[in-house]
Amino acid sequence: MKRLTRDLAAQSPRFVELWESGAPGPHQDFGRRKVIDHPAVGRITLDCDTVIVAADDIRIMIYTAEPETEDAERLTLAIVLGTQAFID
Repeated sequence: MKRLTRDLAAQSPRFVELWESGAPGPHQDFGRRKVIDHPAVGRITLDCDTVIVAADDIRIMIYTAEPETEDAERLTLAIVLGTQAFID
């Protein structure tokens, strides 16, 4: 994290200004819906929640689908397809 911060500061005076201000970014909406256009299963609408561990500067994004919907079925299929290996 320190290296990334140093590299960004070297490239962007605006980054330095925002970083030193300590102000949160403009987009603090941590519960949203996302639409993913998956190449194998099509469009999937997901709920996106962000869990923040401030003391460790960690952000975890959690994507879920409404249970018992086509989106949930597509998400399950996308997960299964993502674990498959294709052999030529």
